[in-house]
Amino acid sequence: MTETVEQQKAPRARAGGIAWLFVLTAILIAALDLGSKAWAWGFVEAHGDGEYFKVYSVVAPWFKLVKAENPGTVWGLFQNATPILVGVRCVMVVVICVLAWRTPKTDRGKLIGFGLVLGGALGNLYDNLFRESGAVRDFLDFHIPLPWRENLYHYPTFNVADSAILTGAVLLFLAFGREGKTERSRAAESAES
Repeated sequence: MTETVEQQKAPRARAGGIAWLFVLTAILIAALDLGSKAWAWGFVEAHGDGEYFKVYSVVAPWFKLVKAENPGTVWGLFQNATPILVGVRCVMVVVICVLAWRTPKTDRGKLIGFGLVLGGALGNLYDNLFRESGAVRDFLDFHIPLPWRENLYHYPTFNVADSAILTGAVLLFLAFGREGKTERSRAAESAES
């Protein structure tokens, strides 16, 4: 496939090297996650109700702060596979860093997306590696009214890291989707000329 004259003349963004936007996003999210976990667990321990499972109602019955541990992954899956999950998370941290390294520094959407995912992964990985139980600390607990349900839907308890990973994944999905659409448009224009 040959490049058009415009594509040849256009300045190319260089990949290689970690962009500050990626690093700053990852550090900010990891710090926010670990700080919020420490604060929430301390707050619920001091002010929450319950002997075995501490709960603090923020907006009853819809939003509570809780002290919950998750030795598995999203929605509590793979509860008995923590060592395998830690290995997978470590590999993913390396993969994310390599992908960010190869991303042009001008591609802010991707760099922020990778930073969000990395920061969230590091926050949860910290819990896996440095907490005695090896489980991830969760504390945000929502019970959502849905029109087709008689009872409130209990969304799985989560933390800031989980939110960052989801947000980063959506950003990356949109960024890569937009890139694919642009490439298809260019290919169509090249075929027409």
